[in-house]
Amino acid sequence: MFRNKLPFFRTASHRSQILSEYRRLLRQAKQFEDPVEQTYLWSWIRERFHYNKRQTSPSKVQIQLSDGVWASIIMTDALSGVESQKRLISDLAYGRTGYLKVVAQKVNEFYHPTKICQMIRDVRPRSSRIHQPNRAYWIPLDLRAFSVPQHLLDRIAQYDEQDRQRQIKRRERREQRLERELHNMTKAINNGNKALYESGLLPEAFTSTPEVAQSPRAIPGVSGNILWTPKIHNYQGDPPVVQHIRTSSGFELYKVNGRKPPHWLAVKVAASFRKLVRRVILHEFYFHIIDDLVLEEEFESRLGISDPGYWIYASNYRDYLRGKIKESSGISNIDAWNAFLAQNEELEEHDPESNEVH
Repeated sequence: MFRNKLPFFRTASHRSQILSEYRRLLRQAKQFEDPVEQTYLWSWIRERFHYNKRQTSPSKVQIQLSDGVWASIIMTDALSGVESQKRLISDLAYGRTGYLKVVAQKVNEFYHPTKICQMIRDVRPRSSRIHQPNRAYWIPLDLRAFSVPQHLLDRIAQYDEQDRQRQIKRRERREQRLERELHNMTKAINNGNKALYESGLLPEAFTSTPEVAQSPRAIPGVSGNILWTPKIHNYQGDPPVVQHIRTSSGFELYKVNGRKPPHWLAVKVAASFRKLVRRVILHEFYFHIIDDLVLEEEFESRLGISDPGYWIYASNYRDYLRGKIKESSGISNIDAWNAFLAQNEELEEHDPESNEVH
């Protein structure tokens, strides 16, 4: 029997459970009145869920979910007015205890300015910085709760300005490269490269005037378009091509040659094939019974046995079986059903191995 090999962390129920817990914790964090505590809870809830979203161990997932439930209980008690829980969250957010206390001590020691500035810009542990290096996931040190020397703030501002200038230069280089490649395409098309024109990269965007090659931005339909000649890859085998495939069970899909289809698609194809096999077996069973009834009637007529009651019963039973075949095949149109039966009878007449009564 076919078994569903979909792992638990890819099931819809697991995803729904994780997302509901995530949203519930974020809503509870937003209910705190202190902005420092609210920012602290919201940031670290988000960081923990993003860090563990690729966890595949069932035992570790259950431990993390139980930690989330315990955090929800603590926040609920703090919102309801329990002093011990309110003091605990306040101490964690203001760095009087916990991980932020260690970060504040390192900032005050000032043993390495570059590392300290990086820690102020992103207080997450090293494993989280490696796991999610994107700046969108950074958690900066809250300056409303911690005091940072001014020279460190000036250095951080300098680092931010350098990053901004790097991004501007990177964007300018990309725009120049696209403009240069677009200019080369325009020049090649104006020189008579029909293959590039007919490729459809820039339809109805070029003219035969030589001034076009000198000013690609003046071409109608080109300004603002991010278009460039596709790079030539040296593939060891066939290049990737999207193929339209129709299986023997009638299942249609798009597939890239040489690539293994995803698991969910293979499960759907296997399910459609099993459904088709069951339908074919059922049809063969019904058709064999109909053939037996027809042969029995022919045999009785040749022997001279006249039993109208049995013939009526056999005819009604054959109609019943044909109705079953019609229901299982999903044919609702009468004309289509009659054409299906006529085709089946035609195949039986031309079949050399069909059973005949001699």
